[in-house]
Amino acid sequence: MTGEVLWSRLYQGAAGLDEAALAVAADAAGDVYYAGRVAVAGQGIQMLVMKLDGADGSTVWTDIRGGSGGGDDLAWDIAVGPDGNPVAAGHTIETGTVARCLTRKLSGASGAMLWEATAAGAVNDVVSRSAWLAIAPGGDVVMAQRGYGSTNGYDVLVARYGATDGHVVWNVRHDGATHGGDDPRAMILTAAGDIVVAGVQDVWWNYSYMTLKFSGASGALLWQAPNYDGPPGWYDVATAVAEAPGGLIVTTGLSDGSGTSWDIATVGYDGTTGQKQWALRYDGPSSQSDEPRAVVVGGGRINVCGYAYAAATGKDWVTLNYDLGLATPALPPVATIASLAAPWPNPFNPTTTIAFDLSVPADVRVTIHALDGALVRTLFAGAAPAGRTSLPWDGRDRQGHTVAAGTYLVRLASGGRTDVRPLTLLK
Repeated sequence: MTGEVLWSRLYQGAAGLDEAALAVAADAAGDVYYAGRVAVAGQGIQMLVMKLDGADGSTVWTDIRGGSGGGDDLAWDIAVGPDGNPVAAGHTIETGTVARCLTRKLSGASGAMLWEATAAGAVNDVVSRSAWLAIAPGGDVVMAQRGYGSTNGYDVLVARYGATDGHVVWNVRHDGATHGGDDPRAMILTAAGDIVVAGVQDVWWNYSYMTLKFSGASGALLWQAPNYDGPPGWYDVATAVAEAPGGLIVTTGLSDGSGTSWDIATVGYDGTTGQKQWALRYDGPSSQSDEPRAVVVGGGRINVCGYAYAAATGKDWVTLNYDLGLATPALPPVATIASLAAPWPNPFNPTTTIAFDLSVPADVRVTIHALDGALVRTLFAGAAPAGRTSLPWDGRDRQGHTVAAGTYLVRLASGGRTDVRPLTLLK
């Protein structure tokens, strides 16, 4: 593996303008499927799906699909099922400029249409992504899309289609309690086969994070998380979502701060109840607009990627790495006695959890120190049982004052052994 380019291909439609690949997927054989849009002479922009040979990049087949209205039709997402056949989702414009959701399954071998499923109420928008796909266990197709109601603004449309013929297993239109805008910006399928949609909800002209969990089996709303609203309560939009080990749901997005413009705010929710567990905020070097575009979880850590704005250099690439504390090694042997787990979350604001493991009951002392060694606070001192003990820290010192943002040291002492881990408080 040397990283050199094995092949590259340029596609130009017959009309010679306005082509764009908006999503990509690959099958088990390594062949590649693209979905997006292409201009067709006399018919405007149409939905494009194409297959490239993974070995040399040659075009295997191309599928173009347009609506009857001659408007702008396009695919926003594509996925490949366990049967090796691709599914694309987007919208078409029908006669009378009516937009409809279109989910289209094609033969991986030939590109022939296997089935189509449509839903009313799509949004005619070729700028902002409005459709997401996932393949459920067994091969059924799950689609989420931004919809529009004539009296209630944006709604969340979610549907599940049968793998073989595209029959509607269930479909749901979610309209929030205030009937304001419920605008999806991301969707995932959880390990248990349920659907989580994240985005923004307009609650009486206050825009805040929206996070919804639907049953994969029935489409029923399992929970709606408490809307996350930044310090000034202005404009907060979740733009990406992921699932962590144990079912924790992590959303990230842009959030107005107090005097800091947009900050990157990452929020953790209990996967069973939807209750908020923590929120972490990042303000870039110039306290101007910072925005995340993706979040992934791996190795017990959250990775958030996006941009931060600096006065001298404009938008710069930023990656944030948070320690979830989920990759803690197994309990130490008896001879070790005590082990300090990674604080979680880390960095944190305003609270974090510090945990330690004992193989046998023992006297333990857990303290927080500044980098120069000065004692900030004692969290625990005394006898502790075998197993794991968890201690919250709210970022306050011995006098109850909130400490300054920065890096601190967590120190565990037991049986002549000392364990230290760094911990960062963000403001």
